[in-house]
Amino acid sequence: MCGRFVVARSVGEIQTIFEADEVIGEVPGISYNVAPTQQIAMIVDRSFEKDENGAPIGELSREIHSARWGLVPRWAKGPAEGAPLINGRIESLLEKPSFKDAVVRRRCVIPASGYYEWQVASDGTKQPFYINAGTDGMFALAGLYEWWADPSKAANDPSRWLLSATTLTKASCGELAHIHDRNPVLLSADTFDAWLDPHIEGDQDLLDAIAIDSDMVAGEAEFFAVNQAVGQVRNNSEELIKAL
Repeated sequence: MCGRFVVARSVGEIQTIFEADEVIGEVPGISYNVAPTQQIAMIVDRSFEKDENGAPIGELSREIHSARWGLVPRWAKGPAEGAPLINGRIESLLEKPSFKDAVVRRRCVIPASGYYEWQVASDGTKQPFYINAGTDGMFALAGLYEWWADPSKAANDPSRWLLSATTLTKASCGELAHIHDRNPVLLSADTFDAWLDPHIEGDQDLLDAIAIDSDMVAGEAEFFAVNQAVGQVRNNSEELIKAL
C-alpha cells in the first residue's frame, strides 16, 4: 500500500508541470510527509456542461483542487466511518461498492514527488525507503474521487460538500518488489490524458492499460533508504528524503 508520500513542489510548479488551467480554492503546497486524512492536491479534467445522463459535453478544463486523502463514499454516514480509504486495489475496483462508480467518470491524478514504503526484514524490523521520480520529476498517481454531502447541513450550504480521494495500488513491478509487494499505480504520458478524460467511461480495459504502463514508470523510479523519523507524522522537513 501507499501510506505516506511527498510533494516537494509548490502549487504553482504543479500547475505548470501538469498544464492545469486553474487552481480552485486553497490547495496545500510542499510537504515531505503527507499522511492519511490530510488535504492533498488533486487534478481533474472537468466539463461545465453535462447531458441528461450526467455525461460531460464539450471542452474540458484541467483544475487543481484540494481533497481529503481517504475517499468517503457518497452513501457513507460520515468521514469518520471506518478506516480511511486511502488506497484502492486496482484488481478489485469494479467489484467494490466504494469505488466502482467512481471508476466510470470520477477519476483524478494525485501529483507526488515520491512516496515512502517500509521494507520488512526477516527479524521483523522495518526500514523506510523513499521511492521517487528523481530530483526534477514528479509522479502522476492514479486516483478516484467522490463528493460527500453532510446531511446535517442545509442543501444550499457550500460547506456541506466534502471532496475526498484515494490512490490506486497494484502488485509491485519487479524492480520494487524487494521493498514491498505493492506500489501506487503510476500513470505514463500515454495513459495520463485518458485516465483524466471524463468523456471516456472507465472500464476494465482502461484499468488494464494503466496497470501495464505503471510497471514501466515504476521500473524507472529511484529509491533509497531514509531515516526512521518519517514514521512520525509530526516530522516534516526535507531531511526526511535524504538517503542514509
